Amino acid sequence: MKNRLFPRVFQLIGWILFVPCLIMGALIVLGITCFSGITETVVNDVVIIGIAVGALFILCSRERIEDEMTRSIRLSSLLNSLYVYVTLLVLCTLLINGLAFALFAIMNLALFPIIFVCNFRYSMYKYNKLCGNEEQD
Repeated sequence: MKNRLFPRVFQLIGWILFVPCLIMGALIVLGITCFSGITETVVNDVVIIGIAVGALFILCSRERIEDEMTRSIRLSSLLNSLYVYVTLLVLCTLLINGLAFALFAIMNLALFPIIFVCNFRYSMYKYNKLCGNEEQD
């Protein structure tokens, strides 16, 4: 199967998009920003699209060393992220009602890419740390 990943430079572009949009999204959810009207709509759209596209670029661009293990970690992280996402969705659907659920539904738009980025980066960190320890021995 052919590996159809973006070039490595897209990972940097992804981080440049993902982090500021994630911070702005957190500020919007916490109510710290005060936009109204068309500005609010545009900012919300930019935040959601920035998180989604940034996560896509981070996760679907080549690593420095792209091998079978990296592909396996990427696939495993996708599956684990899906499990976490669906579990959170079901629990929150059962436990949260009213306006709080509407807020969760809005945050839910960006939840899966965030879980996936965190899971994949943590798995790669553990793998690289394990490989580094093996090389030192």
